Amino acid sequence: MRTALIGLGRTGRTVAESLLEDERFTLAFAVRASVECEKHNGFLVAPPESLEQLLREHEPDVVIDFSTPDAVMQNIARLTDGTGYVIGTTGFTDAQVEAIREYSHLRILYAPNISDGINVVMKLCQLLSQLWGDADVELIEEHSTTKIDAPSGTARKLASIFQKEPIIHSVRAGGIVGVHEVIAATETQKITIMHESFNREVFAEGAKRGALWLMERQRGFYEVQEVYG
Repeated sequence: MRTALIGLGRTGRTVAESLLEDERFTLAFAVRASVECEKHNGFLVAPPESLEQLLREHEPDVVIDFSTPDAVMQNIARLTDGTGYVIGTTGFTDAQVEAIREYSHLRILYAPNISDGINVVMKLCQLLSQLWGDADVELIEEHSTTKIDAPSGTARKLASIFQKEPIIHSVRAGGIVGVHEVIAATETQKITIMHESFNREVFAEGAKRGALWLMERQRGFYEVQEVYG
């Protein structure tokens, strides 16, 4: 599968390495801010202003985006009919998500919570909400100091599962990859559901799984929970 990558931060670099090592994918190019065009480990790295030209030249089957919400809103407008677009970026406003839905000529996977473990946690929270709706619930999410949005998009998605949205406590410290903890308690007992990412490879695996799944779908907007059934 011919693939393009937008965003070469910590997560983007891990995704690039994973794509290069996976024979199912060919990484045609990557886009990174503040860089001149250059070859990097066998693929082209170019600045954002080159994106439209690169899309025409390489015609990728799928574009994986780990940039920023504002960049995504610009990038998506440049994609051609039928292109797969995996959005692993977080921090979108509700209005931005609604705008993304309008690009129905693309195959879009909206996946700010892209790891399979987090999607298991979401299903557990759905069950918890159904069976223990009278419990008090709060969320704690932890990420590195480089993560801009707080609370995380994943935490906000988890909170939305519950009838009464819980308070979210955000921690930004050191190099924490990602921790999400859901605490539900009554007067007599407590349930804790926690997911922790040990490294950014979970995001690479999730992005690849999402890309393969997306290319078997019709054009339209999909959310990552659909990948996991």
